Amino acid sequence: MPWKKFLAAVILLAAIGIAAVSFTAFAQTPAQPIVENPPTKLTPLMRMKLDKSRAILEGLTLEEFGKIAADARSLRLLSTESGWNAIQTAEYASQSRDFQRAADLIAEAAEAKDIHRATMGYVALTVRCVECHSYM
Repeated sequence: MPWKKFLAAVILLAAIGIAAVSFTAFAQTPAQPIVENPPTKLTPLMRMKLDKSRAILEGLTLEEFGKIAADARSLRLLSTESGWNAIQTAEYASQSRDFQRAADLIAEAAEAKDIHRATMGYVALTVRCVECHSYM
């Protein structure tokens, strides 16, 4: 199946990228003591966002299209919550709209059972998260 090879290649490239970034960060950071339960600064809304993002990835991995679509729609709905709007700027509003479009793309692709498009939507969603957090 060519799409399985494509998906494996996307996942492999993402893993290599994450490993490279992690290695660079580790090489530049002085050794720190291990903390068993480090304090978290995540808001409940951010925790829900992360949980839904992970659930979408799980659905993609298992090719559970209903799960992918449902979690993408839930994530889209989260982005309309009042607590989502951390700041009131045009750039932040643009970032949120891009995030919503990526979530919509994932849901639409999953409903069409298009694993490639759903996967690329997930990549776009992840990029939107990173870009917005860099902006913040």
